[in-house]
This record gives sequence, structure tokens and C-alpha cells, in this order.
Amino acid sequence: MPQSRRPPSSASLSKGKRSKPDNKKRNSPTGQNNNNARKGDDDNINPLVLSQFKTILNTFQHTFSHLFTPELPQIIQAVKQSLYLRDYVAAFDSPEKLQAYVVRWSVARALAYFEMISGGWWSEDVTRIFTTNRRLSVTCVGGGAGAEIVGITAAYSFLKPPVTTTTTEDKEDGGLDLTFLDFATWAPITDSLYTTLTDSTIEKPKISIDKSKFSAKCYQQDILTPLSESTISSMASADIVTILFTAGELYSQSPTATTKFFMSLHALTKPGALLVVVDSAGGFEDLDVLNKNSQGSSNDRESKNLGGYKLGFLLDKTLTNREQWTTIVSQDAKWWRVPQGIKDNGGYPLELENMRCLIRVYRRDGDP
Repeated sequence: MPQSRRPPSSASLSKGKRSKPDNKKRNSPTGQNNNNARKGDDDNINPLVLSQFKTILNTFQHTFSHLFTPELPQIIQAVKQSLYLRDYVAAFDSPEKLQAYVVRWSVARALAYFEMISGGWWSEDVTRIFTTNRRLSVTCVGGGAGAEIVGITAAYSFLKPPVTTTTTEDKEDGGLDLTFLDFATWAPITDSLYTTLTDSTIEKPKISIDKSKFSAKCYQQDILTPLSESTISSMASADIVTILFTAGELYSQSPTATTKFFMSLHALTKPGALLVVVDSAGGFEDLDVLNKNSQGSSNDRESKNLGGYKLGFLLDKTLTNREQWTTIVSQDAKWWRVPQGIKDNGGYPLELENMRCLIRVYRRDGDP
């Protein structure tokens, strides 16, 4: 079962339309200046945040500069058509298609992930982890398409404290270890982005990360099949597990196997680990859940489904019902918008879309 994601659905994105801004203050990490959240509406953005947005765009453009040719729109259209048909083999059957997916859809998501982490969208707990000098381990399910490696690294670079502010209790070597689990052969993508991120010869502005303290591994893993030892090890060591724009697609492909996977996460992860799930709000309004007592093929859904359930409900029911996970963030529909400063400056040659997101963050409870 593939983890790679479809393009954002029309229900969860806005192409150039200016929706009413969310004027609620975004959380800031405890004890930190609120340098990382946008101030007020989308047009009044902190210059430091805007600068980091630009480094994210530069990372993608530098890595895939060879791809911006007159043939690119045709490749993108072929990928999009295959994804909407859920023909994942056809969508990702060549390096050109993998790269086209990245430059078209992963860039906006990398921008969003950076702001979600640095702005406290995923809880103060998540943001606080990035502000310490402890070594941070993050495992990303369905995270091979480039958005996670760039967005998370940008947040780590932006939030990490100067060495001089390190307290005695917090004096560790630091560093960032990222693991990506995906069904397709995304390793060349993450390897290329890793090379760009750690290349000290690239002119600034660029994301600042010390290569000696930064690792990124991508494993080809269908998460709904038996897990490899590498996958199990990455889950066991992770401080944060992310499932970004992947859970809805997993449920739509195999509700039973997906429920089983989510139920297994408690045994796979360590106490206190944080699980972050982001998906398209409205992209999977109703998901068919099969009656576990029904007989016959799981594809015979018309006679055996129990009706539609919203993704957020399924996640909450599966994870918290047995008191193994505690919900710390629950948002059913929250807009992330491309900064107007990026649009006004023509910061990227392809369209960057606003996203309406479902967000859930859970903390793994201790063992009984």
C-alpha cells in the first residue's frame, strides 16, 4: 500500500483566493520570544520567518534547477492524472516523475511544516524539543517526497539555541536524525536535498545545518506490510513520529490494515514520544470502515462498510480509546496560507497553494 500522497484536493486548498485571515494568536514555545509566528494577518509576517521561507524555496530550486524546463508542466500533469487514479506505480515510475512531484507539491508543504513547528501549531511540546540542544530523532511515515526533510531541517535550524545559551542540564552534543519511510524509491530525492542542505559552498541565504550533526535516511517500506528491522528501530528511537498528508490515503486504501498499524504504534514507540498527524481537512470527509465481523473480500465494500467516518474521529477513537495516547492538539480545519511576501516577490516559478488542514498531535503514554 503506498504512502506517497495525492496532490492537495480542491476541498483543502485555495488557489489565489484570499480567505478570511485567522487572527487568533498562534502558540509560541514556552520561554521563547514569539519570533516564529506570523503577526496578525498573512501580510504582516516577521522578517526572520520570511527569510527562512526564502531559504526553503532556494533549497528546492538549487537542488532541482535542471528540472525547470518547458517540458516540466507536461510531466506534472502526467503525475497528477496518475495520482488521482491512484495508480501509484505509474505516478512514480521514473526519476523525472518523482522530481516533478517534489517541485510541484512538496515545496508548499515544506513551508507549512516549517511554520507549523516554529509557530507552535503542533503544540508547545513539539516546538520546545526543537529549542533544546538535545539530539532529536524524527521518523516520518510517508515522508520521502522532500517536504519533511526540508521543512523539519529549516525549523531545527531556525529554533536551535546558540551554544552560549546552553544550560548545564541541557548540555548535550545536539543534532538531528531524520528517517523517512515510503513505498516508492524516494531515497535519491532525500539524498539530493541532504546534499544541498549540507553543502557549505552554496551561497547564502541557505538553511544552516552542521553536516556532522545531521543524518537523513530513507527506507523503502510499505507501512501496512510487515515492518523491516530498520523501520522498527527508527520507530523505537523516535522522539517524534510524523504522518503528514498520508493517513487519509492509508485509510481509503485499507481501513483494516491502517487501523492495525495505528494500534501498533504504542508498542513500537517509546513513552513520551509525540505523534503528529496532518491531513487535508475535507479531503477525506467520509472514510468507509469495514465491519470486522464481515466475511469475504475487503474490496466488497458496498455490503460490508459501516458508513462514513471522519478522519479525525477515526484517529481519536483508535489511539485514545485504550488510554495509550493522550491528545494534546486537535484541529479539524485550520488554514495555512502562502505568505503574501512570497507571492508578491515571485519567489517560486510554480504555483504554491494554501492548505486547509486537519491536525492531531498525541503523546504516547507510559507502559502499564
